[in-house]
Amino acid sequence: MRKLPSLSMLRVFEETCRTLSFSKAAQALCITQSAASRQTKQLEDFLGKLLFVRSYSGLALTQDAMLLLPIVRQSLDILEEGVCHIQLRNPLQHLRLQVAPTFATRWLAPRLVALRQRNSQLQIALISEARQQYCDFDCAVRFGSRAESEGRGEWLCHERLMLVASPLMMIEGNFPPIDAQPQLHILNGETRLDNWPRWLEAAGLCKSKLSCGLEFSTEDQVINACVTGAGYAVLDLMMIRNELRSGLLVPVSALDLESSNGYWLEIPSGKRDLPRVGYFRDWLQAEVDHFWLSENLPIPAIAQA
Repeated sequence: MRKLPSLSMLRVFEETCRTLSFSKAAQALCITQSAASRQTKQLEDFLGKLLFVRSYSGLALTQDAMLLLPIVRQSLDILEEGVCHIQLRNPLQHLRLQVAPTFATRWLAPRLVALRQRNSQLQIALISEARQQYCDFDCAVRFGSRAESEGRGEWLCHERLMLVASPLMMIEGNFPPIDAQPQLHILNGETRLDNWPRWLEAAGLCKSKLSCGLEFSTEDQVINACVTGAGYAVLDLMMIRNELRSGLLVPVSALDLESSNGYWLEIPSGKRDLPRVGYFRDWLQAEVDHFWLSENLPIPAIAQA
């Protein structure tokens, strides 16, 4: 006989972790707050571990809760998927995605409509980075160098960097010198991405032309600032195609170059054989390849591996 806590305890635990509130968890599960609090205490007694730190400011997860949550979520996902498979005879359900912010808003989200039209039973949830440490996921699109992706996921593509600006910056039909206007930089944690130094080196320009400029935490923020004429930016072609086509941004130079950074797909080991995950993986790679073909740019050989 299995020595396991009740399913209701685990459901209350998962929902309380999501909301960090017994009352909100109870409301979501259609039970009373006292029942949610009692079942949480029963689960803690069963485990012999404290799962939540209770204070006047609210609840906080303990280290044991953080370790338990992904296991509970994955187990409930598998159970839910099995039930749905019997009910609907359709294994494509509830795809949870963690995606780099700018890639999510500017590239992936507009394409999810077409994906849903092709598979109406595929329910998609985009999970914010702020909740990553507490959330189970099926697939993740990460940003970084290829070295970071090794052993962690499948490489999708490198960035293609271009120097761009808003036409609002033009003076009598010409752009002012690069070092005469602010340079817009993307932060990766506490440091800048190397977009500007790489572009200046490829263009044969001295890196001393780098100015203090303006720094932003995401590429999406840099794009929005660049559109308003705030300065020059070295940006990924994948993320600014719409702005280039509409004329909100224009290339300042014909030079484009491959970045050292790019995107890869990470799939947890327990999710690789799920039909919904395999379908999304194949669809995503095909969409990335199609993008580069539509731009009349060669797909980097590494992206086709």
